[in-house]
Amino acid sequence: MRRWVVAVLALAAIAASPAAGTPEQTPKRGGTVVFGPVGESACLNPLREACGIGPQYLWMLQKVLPPAFAIAPDFTQRPILVSKVDFSKRPPFTLTYHIRPEARWSDGVPVTSRDFLFTHRAILAQLPATATSQGLVKSIRVLDSKTFRAILRVRTAEWRQLFLTVLPQHALAGQDLAKIWTDRIDNPKTSRPIGSGPFLVERFERGKQLTLVRNPRYWGPHTAYLDRLIIRFCQNCVAPTPAEVLESLRTGAVDIAYARDTVNVPDLRNIPDTTVRLHRTDGWEHLTLRLGAGGHPALKSKLVRQAIAYGIDREEIVQRLWRELDPTYRPLHSAVLLGTARHYNPNWDGYKYRPGVARSLLERAGCRRGADGIYSCRGERLSFRFSTFLGVSQRVRGLELMQAQLRRVGIEVVLSYAAGSAFFTDILFPGQFDAVSFAFIRVTGFSPKSIYGCGAGSNYTGYCQRLVTADLDQSDRILDDAQRARVLNRVDRQLAKDVPLIPLYQIPWVLAYKDTVRNVVSSPDNLFWNAENWWLAEPR
Repeated sequence: MRRWVVAVLALAAIAASPAAGTPEQTPKRGGTVVFGPVGESACLNPLREACGIGPQYLWMLQKVLPPAFAIAPDFTQRPILVSKVDFSKRPPFTLTYHIRPEARWSDGVPVTSRDFLFTHRAILAQLPATATSQGLVKSIRVLDSKTFRAILRVRTAEWRQLFLTVLPQHALAGQDLAKIWTDRIDNPKTSRPIGSGPFLVERFERGKQLTLVRNPRYWGPHTAYLDRLIIRFCQNCVAPTPAEVLESLRTGAVDIAYARDTVNVPDLRNIPDTTVRLHRTDGWEHLTLRLGAGGHPALKSKLVRQAIAYGIDREEIVQRLWRELDPTYRPLHSAVLLGTARHYNPNWDGYKYRPGVARSLLERAGCRRGADGIYSCRGERLSFRFSTFLGVSQRVRGLELMQAQLRRVGIEVVLSYAAGSAFFTDILFPGQFDAVSFAFIRVTGFSPKSIYGCGAGSNYTGYCQRLVTADLDQSDRILDDAQRARVLNRVDRQLAKDVPLIPLYQIPWVLAYKDTVRNVVSSPDNLFWNAENWWLAEPR
């Protein structure tokens, strides 16, 4: 679970899928858009973990092989291949899937219940249990060609994470599924491209690019407006550097690109006829405080932790980092839901920058200010070790700002940085820190219990509140999103009182594209969310 929940900006996210958008004008049908540069996938088989090296693999995959449900821009799960799913409220926990009547493969064969059953069996046979949610399914019964029933082993809020891709049984039955789709997604019996999404894989040119072509028999609201979507690879990289992104756009090698670091925003904005904006991802930056062994003794005091929260000006941090590109960008005021989520409540917005309140809380905790302006609590000087890893400029800059802000409160911050995996193995996992800054990603099957539950695998704070853990246990069994959100917001309000960590901001990427590319809408975990709705305007 640790590998899936703890993340830095370079970690992959789960994929999303098609949704109809409303073009701003009558779209121009046809043309090609080049996206990149991105890391190259080793192969295209979704049943092999080794195939995907980054999120772009999943973005592409679910434009060709869409899932039952996909994460929308408001972070809700929207039905894609299915029209609805009925679920029972009593054991055995049963899901009845209704596949869209119009859903079909690119060769005209309908998408049926047999495809879902085939996919379920294929995933369990080819992938380890830790890599899929399909192990939650006890049995599947086909009711008719467009309806099937799945019985779950346990009641779980993760049920929409089942069937993140669906395979064509009529094309793959009898094939060695470990060897298919090395450099194409096709029907091995005919060698023709196959898929149920708005695009098909036309060509995979190793070391150069992946070309998607419009699926002429797509069953959605309309076929893709573009003829082709080309995904251009960077050389020997998982993610492009800001310099590579800048050069690719400046020279016209690509039409749309993203960067995980915002350092080159001023240069990007100087490229003529180019739109540059922030894309809110499914990652969120936070400051984890170590309440347990290995942390400063004063952090066991809730008053001290609250003082730190009042002593950090999150508004200034966000504005300093992204004011130039988006003056409206705001801190994240939840430790359980993203700011773009439909059920987001700003439960932490009471923590404004108030140095006077912070000092008052320290004094209530029995701390006394020394001659140098730094407080001591029970003889322990409030000198905290704030750590992170090198490689993300905005994270380092954020810690530097916190250091200056807390110094004005009377708290000393000593910054330290670790390279690569040493941050995790030497600092985070063994709990040898007072505070650390890193990111969590809302990956498939994400549960806040893994972060805040007593003794949970990714609970690096040492925080344990029994009522919070009980609520988190309950939330993991709630099937309705709105009901689950009410429980999670109750948890979040308690976390805001206890302050085991401090949410900072929803992590933005920089998205830049030529003004001729229109109607680009992205979800937090998929830049290709509505790629079938992209269209090309005439050059100015």
